[in-house]
Amino acid sequence: MNSSLALFISIVVVLLLVRKTHPSIAVFVGATLLSLLCLPWLEFPEILFKTMTDWQTLRLILIVASAMTMSAAMEVKGLLTDLAKAMEVFGSKKAVHIVPAMIGLVPMPAGALVSATAVRSTADKLSLKPEEITFINYWFRHIWEFSMPMYQSVILASVVLSQPLSYIFLVLFPLTIFSTFFGLLISKRILSSRDEGRLKISLPFSTFLRASWPILLLVIMVLIGLDPAIAFPISLFLLLLQQRFRLNELKKPLKYGLNPKIIFLLYAIMVYKLVIGISGAAHSLFEDVSAIGMPIFSLLIIIPFILSFAIGQSLAFAGLAFPLLLPILVQNGLNLGGFILAYTSGMNGMLLSPLHLCLVLTSSYFGAKLTKVYGYVLPPVLAMEAIALISYFVL
Repeated sequence: MNSSLALFISIVVVLLLVRKTHPSIAVFVGATLLSLLCLPWLEFPEILFKTMTDWQTLRLILIVASAMTMSAAMEVKGLLTDLAKAMEVFGSKKAVHIVPAMIGLVPMPAGALVSATAVRSTADKLSLKPEEITFINYWFRHIWEFSMPMYQSVILASVVLSQPLSYIFLVLFPLTIFSTFFGLLISKRILSSRDEGRLKISLPFSTFLRASWPILLLVIMVLIGLDPAIAFPISLFLLLLQQRFRLNELKKPLKYGLNPKIIFLLYAIMVYKLVIGISGAAHSLFEDVSAIGMPIFSLLIIIPFILSFAIGQSLAFAGLAFPLLLPILVQNGLNLGGFILAYTSGMNGMLLSPLHLCLVLTSSYFGAKLTKVYGYVLPPVLAMEAIALISYFVL
């Protein structure tokens, strides 16, 4: 079977199954189906074993498990509640935006889960529905990924397109501003009828430091270049040591951090990613779309969006789509409008992907229905796409 058609079928199957079963099962079935449709049957067991022993898979599981365990440990000791209270010096309504935006400055798998645990008590105080706080936390966790040079997708764009990183940042930074603006339009409507109560005048800065030092330490270690696979376990270990965790207190954080369903989801995503690469489905998709004779701007939308949506990571469109679109994006210099459209489409694919860890894990954490969360996420995504499309025709 044509690999691009097989990719499309597998994506549809994942979307159908994710409504009926756990995302880990849906993704694994999608990966299995794509492999059986495109590759020799005996190759799939090899893919399963290769993924299981691959360092990138183990690294991802280590980072996410450490992040989840650290979040649960901070919750057990009340640190996340204290952090949310410290942010409430700005008011509860501002706090639910500021906390995920602060944590979002640091690229990390499932980073929205860290901020989700920090804002939960504030969300309860504001009587926010699970879907409402999931959207606010999820959206503002990702505003920086549209442009900040610490994100791998921005770095990859600079390398693939042979453009200075500072220039790529300047080109993309307006997207962060627009993302913040459109997110605030939705959250303002959500919060307009909520009473945040009487505000405290101030809280000691030491309260903020006591509550946030594990996150601040993590931020510093990542920003100075330490691998997150090292930074997360170090932060977790020091947290457990400083808070003097007893064995009976470790039960809840470890149970949460080593959730078998979440670990299997991470594994399934990496299997799916490897199958897409080996099958050549991404390249086949580009060739088929090009053969139809579709307009150039449609390629800049469809290719990054589908690749990012299928894998659920911004690296998907930066690492796979940009090399495919290179002849379009670089013509006597960078095609600014084309680049903005391609990057935004890739980001939007990731933000809507049911394979995106932040979306899946935070929805699960707050007990939100994924379909209802999409109701909040879709309008700002469409607004961002409209801005990018205008940029394509104007720049």
